[in-house]
Amino acid sequence: MMKTAQTFLRRIWPFAFGAVCLWLLSEQVDDVDYGALWASVLSATPWQWGLALTFSAISFMAVSRYDVIAQRHYQMHRSTSEAMTVGATAIGLGQTLGAGAVVGTFVRWRMMPGLSLKDAARITAFVTVTFLAAMAVTIALAALILPTPHVPSFLPPVILAVAFLVVVLAFVFPVLPRQGSRLSLPTLPAMAALLTLCLIDTIFAALALYVLLPPDLPLSFAVLLPVFLIALGAAIFSGTPGGVGPFELTLLAMLPHHPEASLLAGVLAFRAIYYALPALLAGLVFLRHLAKPRPARAPRQHRAYEAYDNAPLSTVSRAELGVIRQNGGALLSCDAGRYGAVRIGQTLVALFDPIEGDAHAMARPLKNAARAQNRIACKYKISARQAVKTRKAGWAVVHISDEAVLKPSQHSTAGSTYRQLRRKLRQAEKADVIVSQPAAHMLPLGDMAQVSAAWEAKHGIPKGLTMGRFDNFYVGCQTVFLAFQGDQLVGFVSFHATTHEWCLDLMRVLPNAPDGTMHLLVQKAIEAAAEADVPRLSLAAAPALPEGKTALERKIRGYHFKHAGGAGLRQFKACFAPRWEPLFMAAPGPAQLGLAALDLTRAVNLRSAPATPIACAQPAQAENHLSSAS
Repeated sequence: MMKTAQTFLRRIWPFAFGAVCLWLLSEQVDDVDYGALWASVLSATPWQWGLALTFSAISFMAVSRYDVIAQRHYQMHRSTSEAMTVGATAIGLGQTLGAGAVVGTFVRWRMMPGLSLKDAARITAFVTVTFLAAMAVTIALAALILPTPHVPSFLPPVILAVAFLVVVLAFVFPVLPRQGSRLSLPTLPAMAALLTLCLIDTIFAALALYVLLPPDLPLSFAVLLPVFLIALGAAIFSGTPGGVGPFELTLLAMLPHHPEASLLAGVLAFRAIYYALPALLAGLVFLRHLAKPRPARAPRQHRAYEAYDNAPLSTVSRAELGVIRQNGGALLSCDAGRYGAVRIGQTLVALFDPIEGDAHAMARPLKNAARAQNRIACKYKISARQAVKTRKAGWAVVHISDEAVLKPSQHSTAGSTYRQLRRKLRQAEKADVIVSQPAAHMLPLGDMAQVSAAWEAKHGIPKGLTMGRFDNFYVGCQTVFLAFQGDQLVGFVSFHATTHEWCLDLMRVLPNAPDGTMHLLVQKAIEAAAEADVPRLSLAAAPALPEGKTALERKIRGYHFKHAGGAGLRQFKACFAPRWEPLFMAAPGPAQLGLAALDLTRAVNLRSAPATPIACAQPAQAENHLSSAS
């Protein structure tokens, strides 16, 4: 009974509050000549109506794109035009009828084929919450730029400080735990887009009202804008149909020295253009859809995400691509080719060189795919050849690491080059360390987990993203070599393995393992790869040397080299006399490259989830999607 009463009060509250506001408004304007008021509305010139229509259309174009960003946030692959049409319809009806969350959810649910009621509610909630947040920032900015006595001077800085903290939180922890599930915060590019759209929406809505005000009203746009934003905020928070009552009452209260009749005349004309007309058009669009539903429209850019283990790889694809088994990645397929991709907080990262296709041809599809996830695009650990092509495409490119590569059949421990390796191998052999290569179903996963935990206790949280972390399923998909001292497991290494390449991934030894254990593990793996006729073996990458053209670049590289363990990694890999191949990182511009580098650093070093996994199509769906694109 109590719950029913609370629900009733919550739903009736906006109408009751609006009625009270209208009563207060009528008391305030009881001496207004309504005949003269209506005549003032009708006296607006065609130019005024035309400008108001234009400004209202721009405002609605901006606000309709909220749905585009919301659907991208939830990985709903719909066309932009469909999302904008549905968004404009939902907002046009919701803002006029009141109960915008309920109306918006219902409209989206009925107008989007295949969209569940839960997903429609998620989109509505995203649009509502992000708009209110952007609205608060917009009001704070307006109050700072155009000071008004109606906003306390301390409030705008406080709002902007809170907004800054939210941005920092969204960057550092893009995914938050929530009652057994995970909540993905909007990305920084999404936040910037939402704020820009809110600025366009509200400024042009204010312009629509301003041009409809009587010409003899001595009110500048600079004075009107902050007042309009506050009145609009009061109308939205009230939840009354069309904000009727709170909007007018707030506007009159904050502009007490201006004629009430002139203000109300402009507001009435504004309501006809900005509320009544959009609601009428939205109602016609909605009824037409109910009478003749349209199928969902596919995005213009044809793309599909496939799970790594469900899609065949080419003979040139990197073995290290298997790392996406643990970081929520997938294979991005489009008309121009295929990439291994992973979502992190602010970035859609294309890992390594394309599986199929050319880097230059894949540049635009990759940027479009990132935009469809509210992220920036980034290529990570690409080869020198691909880096040249990417730079020619206009992207910013930077050298980040060097990969240690060797040919197993040509590897030898003879000669002065391998003196250090021979010494390490002798030490391990004297300690009776034995290396074996068990089948995947024979792995002692419990003992391996203990070795990994002991290693982590000494070295700290293992890095992630393109560097493996111990997991039973993940390791079970790899080629593993175990090191025993007697019956005790003292270490192991794992390799991403394909017929044409092996790539070193996990390296774990007990703190008290004999010296040279890791060298012996890797040496035995190289010998096994040679016996299997594997043409290429990678010892994975090490940070690039701290070199650069400027002092700042050298300092940044030196800091990264030191804290990423560059010296130790290079010293270990150098024992096997590999060939060092440079690897590069690229993004569409310097600013995006900087943001992507920070984002990658955060994702590599934090144990928190890098992002929600990429939503993959089922194998049959992916095949149908790609065949329709061809």
